[in-house]
Amino acid sequence: SAHAASMGGSDIWLEEGDMVPADCRILQSEDMRCDESALTGESNGVAKTPNPCEEKSAMADRKCMLYSSSFVLKGQAKALVVKTGQNTELGKIAGMLTQTKEAKTPLEKILATLGKVITVFVISVAAVIFVFGIFFKENSLLSNFMSSVAIAVAAIPEGMPAIVTAMMTVTMAIPEGMPAIVTVIMALGVQRMSKQRAIIRKLHAVETLGGCSCICSDKTGTLTENRMTVEEIVVDFRTGTPLAGDPLKSGHPAVRPLLECMRICNTVKGKGGKHIGDPTEVALVRYADSCAFFTDFRRLGGIPFTSERKMMTVSAQTPQGRKNYVKGGADVLLGKCTRIWTQGGIRAITQKDREEILSVTKELAFRALRVLGFACSEYTGKPAEENLIFLGVCGMIDPPKQGVKEAVSQCMRAGIMPVMITGDHRDTAFAIAKRLGIAQSEEQVLTGTELDTLPEEVLNKQIPKTRVFARVSPKHKSAIVERFQKAGNVVAMTGDGINDAPGIRKADIGIAMGISGTDVTRSAADMVIADDNFSTIVSAVQEGRHIFSNIKKTILFFLATNLAEVLCILIASLVLWRLEFLTSTQLLWINLITDSLPVLSLGAEVMERDCMLRPPRREGIFTRESMTSVAVYGILQTIVCLWVFVAGARAYGNAVAVTMTFFVLSFLELFHSFNIRSERGSAFSKDFFSNKMLFVTVFAGIAVNLLLCPFAPVRAAFDIVPLTWKQWLIVFLSSLSIIPLAEIYKGFVRLVCSKKKGTYRKNHAKAQKKDASVCA
Repeated sequence: SAHAASMGGSDIWLEEGDMVPADCRILQSEDMRCDESALTGESNGVAKTPNPCEEKSAMADRKCMLYSSSFVLKGQAKALVVKTGQNTELGKIAGMLTQTKEAKTPLEKILATLGKVITVFVISVAAVIFVFGIFFKENSLLSNFMSSVAIAVAAIPEGMPAIVTAMMTVTMAIPEGMPAIVTVIMALGVQRMSKQRAIIRKLHAVETLGGCSCICSDKTGTLTENRMTVEEIVVDFRTGTPLAGDPLKSGHPAVRPLLECMRICNTVKGKGGKHIGDPTEVALVRYADSCAFFTDFRRLGGIPFTSERKMMTVSAQTPQGRKNYVKGGADVLLGKCTRIWTQGGIRAITQKDREEILSVTKELAFRALRVLGFACSEYTGKPAEENLIFLGVCGMIDPPKQGVKEAVSQCMRAGIMPVMITGDHRDTAFAIAKRLGIAQSEEQVLTGTELDTLPEEVLNKQIPKTRVFARVSPKHKSAIVERFQKAGNVVAMTGDGINDAPGIRKADIGIAMGISGTDVTRSAADMVIADDNFSTIVSAVQEGRHIFSNIKKTILFFLATNLAEVLCILIASLVLWRLEFLTSTQLLWINLITDSLPVLSLGAEVMERDCMLRPPRREGIFTRESMTSVAVYGILQTIVCLWVFVAGARAYGNAVAVTMTFFVLSFLELFHSFNIRSERGSAFSKDFFSNKMLFVTVFAGIAVNLLLCPFAPVRAAFDIVPLTWKQWLIVFLSSLSIIPLAEIYKGFVRLVCSKKKGTYRKNHAKAQKKDASVCA
């Protein structure tokens, strides 16, 4: 807060280095600039003035206002406190955070729907079995109740949400809440992502990342370095070519005095790489450091920068003599220059020289570079800004981070739409977005003022097509995220400043920067990027897709195997009701042991090669193809089990048939785990041995089941009898049959899909040909 005493009433005095304690109206100021990047996203220091400003203008354009939590970079001002606490712009952001509710993740919605469907299905089937048993089998109420429980045990996978599993807690110890196996898979993903410097704060973020179709990213500090950098310097205006590499090696005589001007003409404090002051001036000093240019000087005087003059002058004593060093707007300096330093030395400046300089500055400004001109003159006893020697210009920008352009390109290939949201000016934002490949034309840019003034119907059409939002405030960020969500996108919002926190909370997944991010932003986020690198977000999305794919495999495995169990019991109860079938104890064993072991290994399945070449998922888990495969695999397993039961009952009697069916159903589910590794691909692909854990769990499941046979007490507990080697051969051959049967089904699916793809290509080619003829 301001260290100076209050100047009466609510007036305060602020100087360089102070943090603004409240929202204030400037009454008097002397060359004041403030850092508002955490609040508005403005990467440059903002010049402040007591001149009145429009109340409805964007927050970053209110030059007469100081905002709570911003810092004074230079100058001083007398200001009147106008808002405190929750009424400040910072307080409004806090209010938006408390009002924003977290939405359910796609997987939570899927599991909630699945729970309701399974509950209705299980209750219906159990009721049919119960009623049928009373009227036709004349069993006791307890016996019919146990048969109904067996249906529930067979139908409901372990770890389903509590609303589904409540009816099973008497017979099975199942955790409530998030499915257990899904939680395990996500936890494994969290461990892998932490090694890639993506820290998950909320577990559901792992799954949500896999469906991400839009990444709304803050520019300053996320896509860019959040520090002004000298990108180009030009001293030869006849060619207009910027100096590459070390400018001192160019041999141009204007380079050394230009670097002296950068080093001397500023108010930056500190040394040894730690500089404090205006970001623009700090960038100039850093550039001199990068050129290994250092000079001893003694300050003799100067004329401070003012927004009216747009110039700054410092007089200094250097080993080369006494000089005035001047920097400012290139067009302003030209009016003060009578000479220019060229390759041939100092000579009078001509009109052609002026035109060439202005042409270079316009070209740099067109690329959204901030242009500064540099000049010097002989010191004649006092600082002077007349009869100057023009040295050159530099172009500055807050540059993109290394690797961000490649990450954006990878997003595009994966069907993910990157969107830039920033408080910077329209031209600056578009220049960075175009450089990164986010936007291609200015039609893809909207400003905060346009968001406030355009009609709703226009915004509903325009926002989903927009790739850059410039000069926006915190309230705009939340509204932008909400509109993208209404357009059907799963939105990730990244940022580091306080102004990003409401949008991060509103998004499906909020991502904060770990290094430059504020505590407010990190606490609102679902995930923190430890290295502040946008490419890490893309890696996290890739891992999210991998995790969702494994979750989908486990759920489809559960549904197919449990459907087989339900169909077996239902058909056996209604059609083969005169014969004893599987008991609830046997079904409980199958669910706890056989179902559980393979899903652990399916959760560790390796990432598919084309993971980031597919578009973002929109249909979720229960697609037509997925549900068809569940039905087909469930029916195939049912047919195999019932065939073994009927054939076994005729050849060996009911007891042996039940035992054979018990083991066949157990082994079928274990071997079916090989089929579920790929929805369409063959189980015997080149990745067949990539998941060694799957082989371990399958063999472990077989071994555990075989251990039930040698001990008479165990056999009695499970109502099974010893089998001969021929009977065991039938069990294993019947169980293994699910693999070739699944291969036949997958081959048929691939054939149908290839025909559809061929038809699509033909129609697409016809459409292109038709379009070409129309154009002609």
